[in-house]
Amino acid sequence: MPFAYCHGSVVPLSEAHVSIATNSLQYGTTCFAGIRGYVKEGVVRIFRLADHHERLMNGAKIMGFNYSISYPEFFAIIEELVRKNDPKETFYIRPFIFAADEQLGPRPPGLHFELAIYFVSLKQYFPLDKGMNLMISSWQKFSDSSFPTKAKAGGCYVHSFLATAEALRCGYDEALVMDHEGDVVEASVANLLMVYRDRLLMPALGTAQLEGITMRTVCELLHEEGLEIHFERIDRSMVYTCKELLLLGTAAQIAFASSVDDRPIGDGSPGPICQLARKKFQEVIDGTHRKSGEWMTLCSATATTN
Repeated sequence: MPFAYCHGSVVPLSEAHVSIATNSLQYGTTCFAGIRGYVKEGVVRIFRLADHHERLMNGAKIMGFNYSISYPEFFAIIEELVRKNDPKETFYIRPFIFAADEQLGPRPPGLHFELAIYFVSLKQYFPLDKGMNLMISSWQKFSDSSFPTKAKAGGCYVHSFLATAEALRCGYDEALVMDHEGDVVEASVANLLMVYRDRLLMPALGTAQLEGITMRTVCELLHEEGLEIHFERIDRSMVYTCKELLLLGTAAQIAFASSVDDRPIGDGSPGPICQLARKKFQEVIDGTHRKSGEWMTLCSATATTN
């Protein structure tokens, strides 16, 4: 989309430049968010914008970046970008905090962090109409003693790149990753929910996984339907023998696995928990769920004069 926010103002995307000597480009010193926007009848609905802002600010805090922006200021920038870009279809918002300083060395003194935001059209990141064929990656997920697992820090996603590249190279759609104790904790860019012996399980929050906002949403929606989700350690054998395995994320939305390491999961179609989660999630997006008013931020999609 043609407009972005960079260096304190909304500018054409083609003018949103940084130097190749930027510190964050050299060392991955960024943190970011991924936010979905939905367009219906000329109105943009942004999913859990306040929660994404909070996680972005928490990420900056965890990383020790000297930067903050209030939610009203953040919302005003997003709203202006919505007006300028005038989206017509589902899109993805990428805000990130970075240091543009041309400074060598992974040293905080002298770095000045700032916010940039751009939009891209995005319908499906993972296929939603068919099951995904997954593999368990040989790349082990780092622990919080090595990298911050609760911050979406740019440098941490080198691990996601390696795991995804391995999966694609081996003919799979996506990778699952294990922690140093051999427990499966997440997909390379999504959280997990599984049905195992008629119980709903998610990896324990104290493990190496990132706590996702879509994950939290699905937990709340299923809890309202009277379903209890247990946060426990999940090993490889449990994944191989589960009845359903869902992948949850802002980009992923609610996808499902049809196999892991060539072991079939279910019958290759969305299972009952996947169908229920998708139904309730879509109600939220459409504005018909009681949580829609709380979770969907409305913006006018009418473009302003340039």
